[in-house]
Amino acid sequence: MYNKATFADWVPKPLMLFIMAVILLPTLSISGVYTSNATDIAGSMAVYSEYIALANNASSIGMGLSILIVMRIKMRFRTKELITGSAIILSFLSFVCGTTESPYVLVAASFLIGFFKIFIMIELIMPIMFMIAPNGERGKFYALFYPFSICLGQLSAYFYATLIFNGNYQAPYQLMSILMLLVAALSIIFQHNERFSFKVPLYQIDWLSLVLLIIPSMSFNIFFTFMKQQAWFSSPLIIASVIIGIIFLGLTIWRQKFLRRKMFNFKIFYKKTNVLHGLVLLFLLGLYLSATTVYLQYTVGVLGYNNLVNAEINLWMIPGVVCAGIYAFFSFKYNWNIKYYIASGFVGLFIHTLLLYLLIQPQMTIEYLQYTMIFKGFGMGSLFIGIWFYANSNLPPDDMFGTMSILLIIRGFLGTAFGGAVIGYALYQGQWQSLNDLAVNLDNGNFEDGMSIYKNISLNSLMASGKIVLGGLCWFIVPVLLFVLTHHYGKFNYRRIVIFRKVISGSTIRGYKIS
Repeated sequence: MYNKATFADWVPKPLMLFIMAVILLPTLSISGVYTSNATDIAGSMAVYSEYIALANNASSIGMGLSILIVMRIKMRFRTKELITGSAIILSFLSFVCGTTESPYVLVAASFLIGFFKIFIMIELIMPIMFMIAPNGERGKFYALFYPFSICLGQLSAYFYATLIFNGNYQAPYQLMSILMLLVAALSIIFQHNERFSFKVPLYQIDWLSLVLLIIPSMSFNIFFTFMKQQAWFSSPLIIASVIIGIIFLGLTIWRQKFLRRKMFNFKIFYKKTNVLHGLVLLFLLGLYLSATTVYLQYTVGVLGYNNLVNAEINLWMIPGVVCAGIYAFFSFKYNWNIKYYIASGFVGLFIHTLLLYLLIQPQMTIEYLQYTMIFKGFGMGSLFIGIWFYANSNLPPDDMFGTMSILLIIRGFLGTAFGGAVIGYALYQGQWQSLNDLAVNLDNGNFEDGMSIYKNISLNSLMASGKIVLGGLCWFIVPVLLFVLTHHYGKFNYRRIVIFRKVISGSTIRGYKIS
């Protein structure tokens, strides 16, 4: 096994670090759909925006499923082969995304982009992890790497929005296609030809289980993405997608019981409390992150700002993310209780939601929303670090990659898709209720041209429905904090249970120490 990163012996260390940064930056940024050009792609293809959301979720699904086999692929091919081959494939797929006129091709290419980018990331993240935390301190690595990746995502989104504003929606794809070819060239020149370990045959990978996982993942992707557009459960597509997803997920679980080399151990969900608790927390996180729908509905639909302005406002998340990283660094260094770190993340998202609720009004400049993004960045950064750290704690190496796969799918797709479906339904019902309330009051007036006030009525209903949803999310913080603060997070204190039972029974607790 080699121990000098992934580069040849003649490469000096400063140049090595620079090349790693050059390779890592475009690899983290590449995607099948960029938030800055999502509306432009939908307009160019003349399709519903749900198809673009489907492709965006497919990228997260591809990343999650790729983690299941990434270590076996790593032990089968050389580092240079993996990075060069994956970079060329990503360059081709990015070119396809920028030139295709079919939404189905875009979905397939987005899935493959997420699938193949993991092979490059694993070759870079592992050396970086050992450089940041040579003693294997995962908390220290998460406290530095997650803020870096989130901040890079916001900066790249603003950069892509600028390219699109000054050019066209295809500009990010063209740029990333060129950059991935540059990554392939750098890999060929500077990286060594050694293997990670002994050569592992590919037939040991359970390809059938991988396919069985792809089918339910994409079925649930269709289910959550098209629910609102297909009129919920009145559509045969929605019913068929959820049935297919459940059947194939059951087949996958059933197949894993009889395999000697399991792709994923589903027993870990009820054997490891931290994994199950982490999954619930990710769904709660997805519900709060889905409030972005309300924000975009207000800034674009009511205030009339474009994607470039929204991307510029999102840059204010960076100070919050940096603060979350600093807080995490000291929290892990001094072994503070992670319970309060996770709770502070939800409080940050609550403050962001509350400020949005208070600021939404017909006349307002978007600059007032800048400071709310600081709290959103802090909440998102804290929960990305805290939940990921706790859910993967005390897991054996054989189960860690499988758990990371499921967590990544839930964090990147299932949690936000579920939250988006709930928020979308609430916005839909709230808008109809608001229009009905306004119509009752309009019956008392006399208008010569009723259509002249339709725009104002529509905007008022948008703001009213947004306030209803945001108000509900503000109250939702109460059960969320109760759920977080009543969990032990690996530090269960049996002495407090004994003391509590004595207090309930009326016995004396003199001489007992609470801590």
